[in-house]
Amino acid sequence: MKNELTRLERYRGCLLGLAAGDALGAPLRGMKAGHVRQVYGEIEDYVDAAKAWEGRPHRWVLPGLYTSNTQRVLVIADILARDGHCEPRALADVFVEMADAHVPGSACGCHRRVSRNFLGALERMRSATTDPRECGGPSAGCGAAARGAPLGLFYADKPDLLARAVIETSMVTHRDRRAIEAALAVALAVAQAVAGQSGRRLRPAETARLLAEQVRQADMAPSLNRGQQANVTAPSFLPSLELLPRLLEEADDTLAFDSIVREANRCAPDRPIHDPSEGFAPAGVIAALYLALGGRSLPEAVPTVVGLGREAHDLGAIVGAIVGAREGLEAIPGQWLVGLRNADQVRLRADGLASGAIDYSTWRGIVELESEVTATEERERRRLAERWDKEGLLVKKKPRIRPPAQPELGFAPPPELWLRRKLEREQRVRKRRREDRGRKDGF
Repeated sequence: MKNELTRLERYRGCLLGLAAGDALGAPLRGMKAGHVRQVYGEIEDYVDAAKAWEGRPHRWVLPGLYTSNTQRVLVIADILARDGHCEPRALADVFVEMADAHVPGSACGCHRRVSRNFLGALERMRSATTDPRECGGPSAGCGAAARGAPLGLFYADKPDLLARAVIETSMVTHRDRRAIEAALAVALAVAQAVAGQSGRRLRPAETARLLAEQVRQADMAPSLNRGQQANVTAPSFLPSLELLPRLLEEADDTLAFDSIVREANRCAPDRPIHDPSEGFAPAGVIAALYLALGGRSLPEAVPTVVGLGREAHDLGAIVGAIVGAREGLEAIPGQWLVGLRNADQVRLRADGLASGAIDYSTWRGIVELESEVTATEERERRRLAERWDKEGLLVKKKPRIRPPAQPELGFAPPPELWLRRKLEREQRVRKRRREDRGRKDGF
């Protein structure tokens, strides 16, 4: 049955699966897996964020509303359908236009829940003289990977053009090699899922091996060496990706997640990684690919990955896109589609990618569309804040105290080094305490 899916069904399944996964994970962002289970149990539908974030309106999100991940996917889909390609300058211009939209209560126009890395890139995008491919920040996060799906759909039959498009559009916000390679891996996985409508379907481990080989063969040097924005000798995403086939063959989730965390800590994170769902591409994206390629159905794979918490919205979007492209629109539970905000507009973008033409009779521009729904969310957030304030539940958001600026490092120390330093520090503390006790006894 799956081999009989039309291209349109796969495209719709991909983008709507991505938006649904993003929206399912949005309220769980920042939570640990145990906290998610304690508050919500098994995730089956959109949840009310007030249950977990009572008194914290800044953490509350509108049920069924996707985050900036899907917003950027819709922007890329519009540009691809309109121009036949996605130039970095066109992408940057729309991002700036969205940030300049007037939305009461929003700190970044109609963008929702943006990272510090994106805010820094946005400031550089505002300069007309700066090449958009030099705007990205030094982040190895999952954001570029979460928006790679429309490129995978559009260039499904053109892997060379796909690699170039992913690299150049990723560099608008990310210039870390690990983030860019992760974005390419996700886009290639979507392309493989779309191409799966013909020919022999590969086993999960075979698919992962092919994915690693395609990423390895991609020539990133010309783009990554642009100016001084990136370095091709920087740590790579590939060691974590090459671990994936063995994990899929063993099919043990506990072992897989432990292995992903261990390997991620060898990929030079800027801080120790403890959970597979953290926002570090060699951890979070690999965990998402493991669940997406493992043969799980959409109603199983997406709740599993968002239930891990942390960067649940990024990983939910990645898994929803890949499995949705593989299984098609009918695989998405009906209640997810009914509760998804702007589902009709997401579907229109999928149709535009599949046909190469947009039906403008019902299409709405991205700034108008997102400004309206962001304003709705902000109004509901203010209403909740007023209610919690009257009930004495409101938790005041503490001002962020920024540490002194530190010189940017190209890599982090390996786990063995920081663990040894921690042990030495504890030994010095114990020694001082013994010396203090000895002086007191002598006195």
